[in-house]
Amino acid sequence: MNTRGYQRYKAQSLNTMTQGELLLLVLDELVKRLLRGDLALSQGDYELFEASIDRCILIVRYLDDTLDRKYEISFQLHRLYEFFSYDLNRIKLGRNKTELDRLRPLITDLRDTFRAAEQMVSSAQAQAAQGGAPGM
Repeated sequence: MNTRGYQRYKAQSLNTMTQGELLLLVLDELVKRLLRGDLALSQGDYELFEASIDRCILIVRYLDDTLDRKYEISFQLHRLYEFFSYDLNRIKLGRNKTELDRLRPLITDLRDTFRAAEQMVSSAQAQAAQGGAPGM
């Protein structure tokens, strides 16, 4: 397999994504790591569980660090990310499946909300592009 070609393809696809698409990619990874952590905890693989939760904490920290603080919604998202981070640390330390099961739908809902917002923005941009084209 030509790994160099694949790496170029991945880099090119990342470079052509919108900010919304990149955000969704990060949130998808967060949800994936939560699921992986849940499975690892169920199977008693504590090393994989802790690695998965550590990765989740890093992703949430990254999301918080990249917020543009000039918008009001950023302060609300910051508080939400703080809560996620706090809860993830509690889940990791206590190996608490009940709390993990409670937190996972909240993060999934956030991802789904951003996905819906991205679709609305894309749709509005497509309509604006069609409306602004000559001869339409």
